[in-house]
Amino acid sequence: MSHFIIPIAAAALCLAASSTYAAWRVDSSQSALSFVTAKAGAPGVGGIEEVQAFKQVDGSVGDPGKLQLSVDLASVETNIPLRNDRLKYLLFKVASFPQAVFTGEVDVHRFDALRVGTSADVELTGRLTIAGQSKPLSANLRVVKLASNALLVGTRTPIVVNLKDYGLQDGVEALRSVMNLNVLASSAPVSFSVLLRSGN
Repeated sequence: MSHFIIPIAAAALCLAASSTYAAWRVDSSQSALSFVTAKAGAPGVGGIEEVQAFKQVDGSVGDPGKLQLSVDLASVETNIPLRNDRLKYLLFKVASFPQAVFTGEVDVHRFDALRVGTSADVELTGRLTIAGQSKPLSANLRVVKLASNALLVGTRTPIVVNLKDYGLQDGVEALRSVMNLNVLASSAPVSFSVLLRSGN
């Protein structure tokens, strides 16, 4: 249960802008952001890996290619209600820091010529902010043009986020202690698939 957002999904947004700088928005109902956690209960016992998710991702790409994507940290879903609450309040402290936010900028003209049914691979660099701490973040993405007003953006390789980089090591330790674990990873690979729609 190393818990990491990866808001990264945000990265996807940057690829959606057109030369007219039309607004594109994330279709949250058709988007998914997941992360893999790792833990071990006792010394010498094999580790356990589990897939967790965030259910609410929002964001947009606007004029001229500026993007912002946000992840509602209270929407974390581990399929165990008690564990959800522990992540919200012990780790993410959602009352003070309700969102993880990714911001960046993209050369929108690169994607103007993308035809429906074709794809492009890109590397996106931006900044991820969690708990008031902002760090650079890069992601290898694939953009597929589904229709003139729809783009599917996903990770080509998982993005590793380390919560210690954002000052959340105390939260990780609090979780490890309350769960009686020998090991609780503070970083995890994150993957996402985000559908972007334009208003045009």
